[in-house]
Amino acid sequence: MPDLETSISDCTYCPKLCRHTCPVSNAEARETVTPQAKMSTMGRLRVLDSGARASTEAREETEALYACTGCGACGEFCNHDIAVGPSLVRGREEAERDGRGHPALRDLVPRFEAHAEAAAAHVREHIPARRRPAEAQVAFLPGCEDPGIASTLLALCDRLGAEYVAVADVPRACGGYPLWAAGQHDAFRLHAERFAKEVRGYARLVVHCPACAWLMKTEYPRFGVPLAPRVEHTTELLETFAERLPVKRKRARAHYHDPCYLGRHQRLYDPPRRLAGRAVDELWEFSRAREEAECSGGGGLLPVTMPATAEAIADRRLEEVREAPPPDDGGRRAVVTACPTCARQLRRDDVEAIDLVALLEEATRPEGGQ
Repeated sequence: MPDLETSISDCTYCPKLCRHTCPVSNAEARETVTPQAKMSTMGRLRVLDSGARASTEAREETEALYACTGCGACGEFCNHDIAVGPSLVRGREEAERDGRGHPALRDLVPRFEAHAEAAAAHVREHIPARRRPAEAQVAFLPGCEDPGIASTLLALCDRLGAEYVAVADVPRACGGYPLWAAGQHDAFRLHAERFAKEVRGYARLVVHCPACAWLMKTEYPRFGVPLAPRVEHTTELLETFAERLPVKRKRARAHYHDPCYLGRHQRLYDPPRRLAGRAVDELWEFSRAREEAECSGGGGLLPVTMPATAEAIADRRLEEVREAPPPDDGGRRAVVTACPTCARQLRRDDVEAIDLVALLEEATRPEGGQ
């Protein structure tokens, strides 16, 4: 990726070669939120003096920096390897310093702390202490979106003969992606430093949230925060057991949705498909999949800053699922994904969005088991 100044310059004078890829501009149908326009706006704001940046006009323009999920789709069509999402996050950091951050994120830090602590409390309540040691070869971090997945993962691992997998016992069950994405980088660095100390007793840290897994692999080092454990996503752990899954039942059909932070950001496309294929008779692909997969609308804090747009992006993604014939077993149309945030975004009354770990646990559950 070029440096920030080069990235802004190249984007500003680019003929919008990635225009068609942005989920936000496609949903909004506004040129002001195309990747090129957002980068150009960021460049214009950066050269203003402090008084001009504090103006009402500048504050209104700043909102464009938050019209990004960080999905990385634009980068797949960029000839200059520009990462628009991380660049715009730098712009959000500058906006926070100037006091012109997005109003919906004004109290994000205490909200994040409360949410992450509540998720950790849920884990402590439902996972016995013997499965939450301070030191372990492999520890699972369920994340703050769906802490209940910890119990599901342990049940699955026990059936696979992987009883050695533990659950990370940390005060805040999140790697800090919301803080980073909001541009709250001082708070993020503090969180990352605390988190690094709390997980130093684990050799491998299996992170269920793709965004946090990516963050720990890339942004923690950039912020000067080394992690003792080797970080991997849940699918990297489970892939080694793919051929040994004791499958008892299968779903008739499901579409597989590529999470942006798992696919484009970590290039993990095949492991989740191999796993899902063991639990589904017909695993269907979206017409835009893998590197060209459309976003669910859940990243970049878009559900907080632009909730209606985030919902519109998810509905656009679900169009193919809804147009497909119903499954042969008479059940609801289903989407399986390896990201709890994507599962939340894509869940509808007429479409079941199921987490990959939950799908595998269901498929391997003994007859009559709970």
